[in-house]
Amino acid sequence: MNPFSRFMDPEAGRKKEEKKQFMHKAKETFMQLLSEPAKALIEDVTVSEMVCGDPECSPVDTIFRIIYKDAPMKMFGMPMEVNEVDQEALQEFMPTAHVLEGWGRGEEHKWPPLPDPGEPPEVDLRFNIDDRVECRIGPTKWAPGTVIKHWYREAGWATGHFAPYQIQLDTGKRIFAPKDVNEVIRAYVEPEPEPATEGTDTDHPQERYAY
Repeated sequence: MNPFSRFMDPEAGRKKEEKKQFMHKAKETFMQLLSEPAKALIEDVTVSEMVCGDPECSPVDTIFRIIYKDAPMKMFGMPMEVNEVDQEALQEFMPTAHVLEGWGRGEEHKWPPLPDPGEPPEVDLRFNIDDRVECRIGPTKWAPGTVIKHWYREAGWATGHFAPYQIQLDTGKRIFAPKDVNEVIRAYVEPEPEPATEGTDTDHPQERYAY
């Protein structure tokens, strides 16, 4: 018996296998959307997740790496977890056939291009500007912050694609929430102050220690 098994997540194996299945499905969907000329130029495609350290990006990105037969590897990202990747999302974020085929011939094509921003959705959001919230910044890590903007977008995003919120974390960093759901952003509850320990003189904390 593994002496450290009690410290391990009993669901870790299942979650890892689910991620692998989602990555395989994302790759299959991507390959189905490729033009035949692009397919002929591609050796392989890999899909992975990356926790983004840039305060301006989503907490987790899905990365597609395109390995060409006779050209340098290229890659593109999607601001979402791999389980959220479907045909509609890929059609929004994947490079065009012209770009994919050009990359395979060794041509330089910028992706993504700088599209027209479009109009933000006419949707009521749960949080107002200056509301205190808590954001997921990793698979299991949350950080408190303040909403500073509605319908944030970056220059390279597709037309009409917006993130519901931009948030300034208490650390000073700025991030965005890609979805207005509790799994990504939730109301921050201020922790209750810890009660003073009985018998402790809180006015003279230096006297709490014995020498």
